[in-house]
Amino acid sequence: MTFATINIPPGLERNATPYDTPERWWDMSLVRFVSGSLRPIGGWTRSTSSPLDTRPRGMFVYRDNSGGRRVLVGTDYKFYADINGTFTDLTPQVSPAFAGLGSIGVNGGYGTFDYGEEDYGVGRSLPSPIFSPSAFWSFTNWGEDVIFTNNADGRLYYYDTSTPSTRPTLITGATVPTTNTAVIVTNERHVLCVGVGGNIRRVGWSSRESMTDWDFASTTNTAGFVDLDARTPLTRPIKVREGILIFSQSEVYLARYVGLPFIYGIDRVSDTSPITPMSIAPYNGKAMWLAKDGFWKYDGGYVTPVPCPIFNDIKNTLDQTYGPFRSHAVHNGAFPEIWFFFPSTNSLPAGSIGRGECDRYVIYNYIEDWWAWGSLGRSAAASAEAYKSPYMGGIDDHVYEHEVGWTNAGTSRVNSVWAETGVIPFTNGDKGAAINQILPSTGYGTSRHNLRFCTKQAPEGSETTWGPFTPRANGYTDCRVNGRDVRIRLTATQDSEWSVGKFRVNIQPGDGR
Repeated sequence: MTFATINIPPGLERNATPYDTPERWWDMSLVRFVSGSLRPIGGWTRSTSSPLDTRPRGMFVYRDNSGGRRVLVGTDYKFYADINGTFTDLTPQVSPAFAGLGSIGVNGGYGTFDYGEEDYGVGRSLPSPIFSPSAFWSFTNWGEDVIFTNNADGRLYYYDTSTPSTRPTLITGATVPTTNTAVIVTNERHVLCVGVGGNIRRVGWSSRESMTDWDFASTTNTAGFVDLDARTPLTRPIKVREGILIFSQSEVYLARYVGLPFIYGIDRVSDTSPITPMSIAPYNGKAMWLAKDGFWKYDGGYVTPVPCPIFNDIKNTLDQTYGPFRSHAVHNGAFPEIWFFFPSTNSLPAGSIGRGECDRYVIYNYIEDWWAWGSLGRSAAASAEAYKSPYMGGIDDHVYEHEVGWTNAGTSRVNSVWAETGVIPFTNGDKGAAINQILPSTGYGTSRHNLRFCTKQAPEGSETTWGPFTPRANGYTDCRVNGRDVRIRLTATQDSEWSVGKFRVNIQPGDGR
């Protein structure tokens, strides 16, 4: 009797085939790694009693001055606030009418394609190849209140948290810019916008402590602007430890407070091409993003690549039509993880509800340095930094609170939580392996998952599945497995917490066929 120890390192790795990825995790969904052990990702509860008008596209979670939790959501066309547990439509009532994200990008109207293509008066079934900016929201705190805009509307709105049921109002004034791409409030209490006044290269800011004074010609205020030498439109400002990181479609700049008379100095940091403005996730004074050529991060003044062993698979899986419109990222916050969501080539057929939405995710754990991926339909997300749990918008138009329980809003996730390995080289390949007993190292009970073995006699041959085998309480699980190339698949059988670390198998040489 010979026991072989199986100790697979944390993280997903994918070479050409499972045979070319020995002793690594080859595929998975809804699992993560904690201190080297495999565990299920937490479940989620539904925060909305009924669907919103369309999918959430922007989410903002913060605390008011009394410490109360606040959640704001922007959809394709409307603005919602969570008021005492009910998401209430507070879309601004202004003139001209508030513009929704659906007026640009994927849902662009007649005229975004060649003459005569598709039907008059309806949104396009595919994104325009000519007009391609991603439509997105930006939210920022002004104390306990919130200033926001979206790049389809461009005007600045003010939401007063002290009167939560009151619709946001326009920030008005003779010098307030009415065409902006995105907004942020700096640590020095300037309202800073990019794409100011419709100038795709302009960064502008209000006078300190004022939302309404944007008089750039005045010599008695601190409002100002800088026109950058960007090759492409500026898209999104985010806060980092050193100041404000400002992205264009092809570069990244750093804005730092320098005081009078210039107020802000802006330096180019690096070339980079985030796949969308929302594919950038700020975290812990840093930022990480998905670009066309891989994953990148900003840390301490420098932009560096983040090696990803599965990037080629991500790139091959990502829908090249919808990816540049829908992909987004978020810092989980409850765990040291960055989540990237993207629409895959396996999404629904053209014309289907949900076509082109983000149905896949990728996780990077920046403390333990591992990657994972899986299936989950989410259209927007907000970190757990202001609250204990992250919030996410579903492609079913609902809002969900994540890392809560172990179910899909009360629906079982049994058989949806799983992981499988590449080939485990139990022998040198000239003979097969015969396995008759498993000694798994499990936590939280032994019957919460099962194991299957998948074997082949040759890498391109047909695969045979053995099992499932459920770990027994005494630690000894009998089984019968024969084959040369052996892989293992673990699947959750209960909606509960479990873990799998090292385990051993009793193995004997098989025949040489």
